[in-house]
Amino acid sequence: MALRTDLSKPAVVPSQRTDTKATNTVAKPAGPVGMSSQSSFSAGAPSKAKAAVALNGVGTKVTPGPVSLSSPQAQQAVQQTVSYVNQKHPQLGGITGGAAFSPRSVERDQLGMTHVRLDRMHEGVKVSGEQVIGHLDAKGQFDSLTGNVSDIPAGLGKAPTKLTAKDALATAQKDFNGSTSRAPTVEREIVKGPDGQYRAAFHVTLTDTSVNGGKQPRSMNYFIDANTGESIKQFNTISQCCAGGSAHAAHSGGAAARPPSTAATPGATPATGGATADRVADDQTMYSGKVDLQTTQGKDGTYALEDKTRGKGIVTYDAKNRPEASGTTAITDKNDVWGEKTDPARAHAGVDAHYGAAMTYDFMKDVLGRDSIDGKGEKLISYVHTDNNLVNAFWDGEKMQYGDGDGKDAGPLTTLDIAGHEIAHGLTQRTADLEYSGESGGLNESFSDIIGTGVEWYASQKNGAVKFDWAVGEDAWTPKNGDSTDALRYMNDPTADGYSIDNYKNYPKMTEVHGSSGIANNAFYLLTEGGKNRTSGLEVKDGIGMDKSLKIFGRALTTYMTPQTNFSEARAATVKSATDLYGKDSVEVKKVQDAWTAVGVK
Repeated sequence: MALRTDLSKPAVVPSQRTDTKATNTVAKPAGPVGMSSQSSFSAGAPSKAKAAVALNGVGTKVTPGPVSLSSPQAQQAVQQTVSYVNQKHPQLGGITGGAAFSPRSVERDQLGMTHVRLDRMHEGVKVSGEQVIGHLDAKGQFDSLTGNVSDIPAGLGKAPTKLTAKDALATAQKDFNGSTSRAPTVEREIVKGPDGQYRAAFHVTLTDTSVNGGKQPRSMNYFIDANTGESIKQFNTISQCCAGGSAHAAHSGGAAARPPSTAATPGATPATGGATADRVADDQTMYSGKVDLQTTQGKDGTYALEDKTRGKGIVTYDAKNRPEASGTTAITDKNDVWGEKTDPARAHAGVDAHYGAAMTYDFMKDVLGRDSIDGKGEKLISYVHTDNNLVNAFWDGEKMQYGDGDGKDAGPLTTLDIAGHEIAHGLTQRTADLEYSGESGGLNESFSDIIGTGVEWYASQKNGAVKFDWAVGEDAWTPKNGDSTDALRYMNDPTADGYSIDNYKNYPKMTEVHGSSGIANNAFYLLTEGGKNRTSGLEVKDGIGMDKSLKIFGRALTTYMTPQTNFSEARAATVKSATDLYGKDSVEVKKVQDAWTAVGVK
């Protein structure tokens, strides 16, 4: 019996505590989750009255954001979630020999709801990619449950394996065939294979963020069968900004005809950011006109690209054309007027990267209601001038790295939508952590395109020099061919790049994550603007505008999606998100449904 994504209103959770020997228990988190030794809970649920007071802070203003896992509020929310799983799916424990869940995060949102993300455990071993998320309403009552959990044979977590962690590491290293820039990690896990069967495995991660000699950066995840040594599955979690149709087309004589650029339906003007009355937008960017950068003055009187006004900071460094970005080489200016003709040429890319990070931070705060990618003001670190003539930009799991382009296929890859796209991979990593393969991988890429496009839109509302359109990376792509509409991808018509698909019916023909991202990309476009899907011919009449669409999709990503969410589950997540925000019978919910139907997702 499988526990499928369940976004409906559940039955009331009993208020009395259950026996501490309940089937499903909450395990201490493994590895980096980091809870105290007192963080293991029974499955009992607190009384409703207490839950409402603790979770909603009756009489007290509740601040949105992560809640400490060791706090009483988080513990109560975790208990309620596990109690609900026990109540609705008691067979899991009896069949599997004892299911458990390890708390990963508890977050409150701007609606006052609390969301509990739990990693699935089996016999003390993590189940790869499987999570459940419990959702409590503003009164602390259990609202719904998200996640996929299937039955696992007894013994997979406890039985000895024929191979050791060292054996699995050796197998992965042989395939990786290269040095690593970070220490390898090996973790015992249970993995569901392509055949649907669970197997004891080792999860090996090997990372090399160097791009020396034209290499692509890699953070390879290998899942090695702990008994046979077979690779069950593997994928690279570092995305490449320039993979996909236009990259292929540029090298083969050009892509298909480009769709015209269109402006988004106007949404609410962002509330904060930009130049203030006592500041002047006198910093010249390459792609976004005149802006006002927040910088820091050093002891020597020069100014550096370090912004201490947003969260825990935004800083932009010079990678000095090394194949591996590192160090803290500051990009400086003598008079704090950036981008002047007399300024060093190396500073120009830094100005755009710094502005892109600032706009992405402001976008997340003003539109998504989130304080940076982790919800706690995480510092955004960018490096420009990685390697020489690098046609790439990427989030390497810790920071941004931008190449300068080769002058033919691309200029410096520091445009607003590319910056937003790559930093959004960090947001996904900190929240849904969508696996970068299959349908979840296509969604991972799509949500970065959506947020990158959202950042460009957001900046255009505050800065008249920023031109918004539905193309991705167009400002940097093929700068010398005279075609200003040439781009990496096109959300209004994904098929225009000659590579991507726009409808789920064609998914079996295109499973590469950049190509399949066109499905959700077009759903988002149709929701926002209205229009027809090219493949199905189905029309969404009248979009709901950019602001609402971004809030719906952003909430779905951070709140209702898990590592293995597929397209159908993404539809359910966005419908639930729209329901939370605008009501179950709202026009917004109907338009979300229509948009996904148009792109073939049911």
